[in-house]
Amino acid sequence: MIILFVLSLLVMIGHGASPGVNTQVKELETTTHEIRRNVSDDDDRRAIATSGVTDEWTYFHDAPPSQTINLRKPQQIEMAPTSSPTVVKGDSNVVSYRPTRQVWEYGVLAPNMMPSRLSSPSLSPMLIQGNTETSGVSSRSSPTSQDKGLQSETQSPVSSNISTESIVSANENRIPSTEEVKKPNILLILADDVGTGDIPRYWNSGLVKMPNIDKLSDMGVTFLDAHATPLCAPSRYMLLSGNYQHRGRNPNGSWNLGYENNQFTSNQKSLSEVLKGAGYQTFMTGKWHLGAKVPPSGLVDREKYLTSPWHNWSLPLIDGPQDIGFDHSYITTGGIQEPPYSFFRNGVLTTDVQSESVYWETGSYTTPVGDSVILRAGEGDVSWDSSSYNMILVNETSMFLDEHYRNYADQPFFAYVALGAVHIPHSPPNHYLDGQPVANEYPSGHLDMLLEMDMAAGSLVSMIERHGVANNTIIIFASDNGGLRYTPGIPHRSSGPLRGKKGEIWEGGHRIPFIMRYDGVFPANEQRDHFVGLNDVYATLCELLDIEVPPLSAQDSVSFADYILSHNNTDKLRNSLACYDYKKSTLQSDALRKGNLKLIRFFEELESRIELYDVQNDISESVDLSNDPFYKDVILEMINELQSLGPCPDDVIGLFPIHNHLLDVTFNTTCNFFQRKPWKCNEFIEGELNCNSICGRHTRVCASV
Repeated sequence: MIILFVLSLLVMIGHGASPGVNTQVKELETTTHEIRRNVSDDDDRRAIATSGVTDEWTYFHDAPPSQTINLRKPQQIEMAPTSSPTVVKGDSNVVSYRPTRQVWEYGVLAPNMMPSRLSSPSLSPMLIQGNTETSGVSSRSSPTSQDKGLQSETQSPVSSNISTESIVSANENRIPSTEEVKKPNILLILADDVGTGDIPRYWNSGLVKMPNIDKLSDMGVTFLDAHATPLCAPSRYMLLSGNYQHRGRNPNGSWNLGYENNQFTSNQKSLSEVLKGAGYQTFMTGKWHLGAKVPPSGLVDREKYLTSPWHNWSLPLIDGPQDIGFDHSYITTGGIQEPPYSFFRNGVLTTDVQSESVYWETGSYTTPVGDSVILRAGEGDVSWDSSSYNMILVNETSMFLDEHYRNYADQPFFAYVALGAVHIPHSPPNHYLDGQPVANEYPSGHLDMLLEMDMAAGSLVSMIERHGVANNTIIIFASDNGGLRYTPGIPHRSSGPLRGKKGEIWEGGHRIPFIMRYDGVFPANEQRDHFVGLNDVYATLCELLDIEVPPLSAQDSVSFADYILSHNNTDKLRNSLACYDYKKSTLQSDALRKGNLKLIRFFEELESRIELYDVQNDISESVDLSNDPFYKDVILEMINELQSLGPCPDDVIGLFPIHNHLLDVTFNTTCNFFQRKPWKCNEFIEGELNCNSICGRHTRVCASV
């Protein structure tokens, strides 16, 4: 009887466990909504009253002119996870939190403000302290002001009277020593559309002074011959996958939020996944541009990204950052240039689609921060402001690092910051976070954005320095492709002496600035002139961190770890590097760098053609050597190699080795193996590489070549 009684008691406890958890989470969510409602209903006389969505603001001017009019926005509660988060079965994103700081109401110079077509008064920031609240809230509750990129504690994120020192504050008692963190941290800063001519150190050119990038170069290693692809999305996949872009789902990369998954195939592991598996806390903020699927099953209405009844935004993005290894993320799917104009935190939309979504028409909208510009009409958050974008990313990174050293100080971190600068629209803020002027400091918005980019990079690096971990952090600065076109009348060339620009196969389209710093490990103020690719970052970091590159991943990545340490260590460097230029899934041109020579193939409708340049002695690619008989055999060899590396390699005749990673055995076979068992193409990458006619995935591209 006693045994039966005990068993019955256990069954009763088991049945009661799940409802208890659900009840707790519901209570937490209710508390959150109550907090938001109480704050929103607060009749603060300094609030901005809105009439309509974007057409009119009414200001209550009872505050002195030197102070900021306060926005009537939900109060921010800074939260830290409990030691044992409550997780509802089947939904790992639902956790309980405990508040750790006071509640603050932010001033008008915050990124999540109501934009207006009207000019706002000249105002200085004022911070108003609210009451201290204590309650648990669910991370799946309605978006709070923290979800929209606001700074924690007493820091107004976009204000002119706070210094960068306040942005990068740290908990000094939690700074880990080198002994505590066995592997170095990684800060990866990726600029957008910045060419080598934009950086003064490359060609002693450029109009914009960049003291922060100069300092990074002084304290690190500058690569003079680094390459990406000519366009944005393919390069971002190249960086995080270690592959040429056609190894992914789409040969030209995955760009948009829509009906397809991201660019990674099912057997590929991203750099963030590998680092997470090695014990890193992983973080990303900024421009995603790797593709994702609208929940629950894909895009239905592009005109109504947010408000379509067929889109379920209570669910996270499908194949978003959280699905390729990022523990924490705060991103926009298309940067600042395309809808939806909203942020996603850990894959979850931060915009309340019922009350905070709006359809943004093309045009310029004056805000207290600057002029926000919409190039492509579409839905987004009512608080969207393109001029605040990069400063929001800086603040998000600061909050991540503060949280990291409060709760995960014994772990290394990987922070990937994908800036919006300097992609169009060029909408510089009036002032940077520390009050320095930005807009109208140079002859064009493009140059002003370069100025802000340098400021943002400086803020990010200073966070590392102020946390005291510069001697245990690898800092990388790079761009996703070459620079923008020359603007007549302005003596600034983003490509320097290089031919071409973003989107083109000549050097100006894909040669990028690339700097690495690791105090006490990498040499300072040195340069490297051997070519490397953005895809090589994957293998290089793995070697530096003593992490094994996973099977079927980073197949086009070659480590240059030893080369960073000394320019004499050239034995392991790649001897060739390919580049591919696609337009709408059609291969327009490709190129192969081998030694000093660069071969280019153009696939044109009437007749294909080739060009050959000695880029060592002809950096501007002005003298075509393709008709010189001396290079005839070299050209044939380069064409064959370029063909084998590309999306349409010729089938291998005869035996070739393939490796079974599960059994860790290698055996020889022929294309007949895949002909008989085509499903094996998904198991062995050698099938796609050696038997393209059977395992190739890009038949449309190959038909056009």
